[in-house]
Amino acid sequence: MGDKIMSFGTQLREYREEYLEITQKQMAMDLGIDAGNLSRYESDRREFPIEHLPLVKKVYNIPDDIFLAMVLDRPLKTVRSFKGLQTLENQSSYTNTFMDQHVGLIESEPELKEIIMLIAYLSKEDRKLFLSAIRNLLQLFENQLRK
Repeated sequence: MGDKIMSFGTQLREYREEYLEITQKQMAMDLGIDAGNLSRYESDRREFPIEHLPLVKKVYNIPDDIFLAMVLDRPLKTVRSFKGLQTLENQSSYTNTFMDQHVGLIESEPELKEIIMLIAYLSKEDRKLFLSAIRNLLQLFENQLRK
């Protein structure tokens, strides 16, 4: 087994929550790791594998100074004083990367285009209900795949 970094998981959680503002499940999917393992990394119940570090930096396009602070377990808020601006930059970078990675899927799947168009025309309240139902269906589907 490779080398580990114990405190990196808690730093990653802070970065995910404060700078990217994405869910743990979304991050696990982005990184291709089990959500349960990510939870254990973020709570320091399991050491974060060093071999995953380059992937984390690449997927989220983390600036060098922030990434170094994460690896060295230094408070992220001391690295960049303009947290609000940094948050917007990181969210924008993440969104752009996400879109670049998935635009081909959206373009090649007519059903996915239909779903997105349907969602676009729903009221905010109905959109939340619809997406919640989809999330529940996905959970059922994942459970079936594991059997």
